[in-house]
Amino acid sequence: MKNSIILGLFLVLASCQSSGNESGSGQEFDVQLDTVMVHPGEEILFLNSQLYHAKLTPDKKYLYNFNYQEFSIEKIDLDELKFVRKITLDKEGPNGLGANFRNLEMIGEDRFLFCSYGQDNIVNDQGKKLEQFDLGKLGEDSGEFEEGDYIQVPLSIGDEGQHFAGMVTNWEKKTAKLVLIDREENRVTSFAAPEIEKASKFEIMLNDGEMRMGLGTRRFGTVENGKLIFGTGVGHELYVLDPEAEEFRLVSYTSEVLPPEKSGDFPAEVSSQNEMRVIHEKIQSDINFAAPVWDEKKQVYYRLAFRMEFDDSQPIPEGSFMREISGANVYLTVLDKDFNPLSEGQLTTMNTYPPFHFAKDGKLWLFENLEDEMGFVRMDISW
Repeated sequence: MKNSIILGLFLVLASCQSSGNESGSGQEFDVQLDTVMVHPGEEILFLNSQLYHAKLTPDKKYLYNFNYQEFSIEKIDLDELKFVRKITLDKEGPNGLGANFRNLEMIGEDRFLFCSYGQDNIVNDQGKKLEQFDLGKLGEDSGEFEEGDYIQVPLSIGDEGQHFAGMVTNWEKKTAKLVLIDREENRVTSFAAPEIEKASKFEIMLNDGEMRMGLGTRRFGTVENGKLIFGTGVGHELYVLDPEAEEFRLVSYTSEVLPPEKSGDFPAEVSSQNEMRVIHEKIQSDINFAAPVWDEKKQVYYRLAFRMEFDDSQPIPEGSFMREISGANVYLTVLDKDFNPLSEGQLTTMNTYPPFHFAKDGKLWLFENLEDEMGFVRMDISW
């Protein structure tokens, strides 16, 4: 009975379409909208993390969604819009991947880099561990990593699992750099990344005598159009590693709609939860930049930016000291293959924090939780 209801809902959603012109700052976009839902079969798909750890295969046929509650990976067919199967993982034992999950990335079409603290693993699409190593230890042994250095988003260069690029940050020292890691030669090469280092200006530590925690802005690494792209939510600049390149190049562009980066001076540490909340809301109400996604059909990158909104009249949820986001102003920049702006403006039909999203089949896909089922709002954008 449940499957019949879900299938019926899917057919209704898939057939519903709307269109309209996006107005506001910058150029007007023509946007055609439709909504689709993934048929889960008998499975209850994991949506609690809003697909935060989901990854696409390079051909964008499959989406792999990490379920940290069950310690498994859900395979979704995006062409057929259906659940395929579950990949069960082990935390301990000969096939153990470590209990403290940190990151999941693709290696080619059917293997994963599964990172836990102090342990990195290559896993196949059956959940079998093929290799175990420690990228952080390799950096220490090479003399390129200092105490407190932390690898974020290590991305595979090629599909052999021997070469990686990553972002290394140090919260205490407020430093950041980019690295190339060669496991065959046990070599790590570092590159200065001052545009990523700017994110440390917006990292705040709470120390009230009972709690010690930090909040900051997002730093990202992604593979789009065969290029490895690193950046932060603070500014529009991107560090790009082209195929076969031996160093990163800095990409920057100008905008007539958006500021180039966040602004303001904030303390590195505060002593009260209320002070932390006020500063965090101020930082997030300023501009935030998302990672670009590549539309292989239209040969452009879509890049979203947004300003969060908070309603001071709304109560703070019980058990939390952070107020819930009440809305957002969302903007779109369309870039050509060389990251030159083609069009930009506000997406007035979007009024929420941009969810997990990607470009496929000439459309921008945005995750939508449809009554606890995995759905996507798809935007066909013209300018």
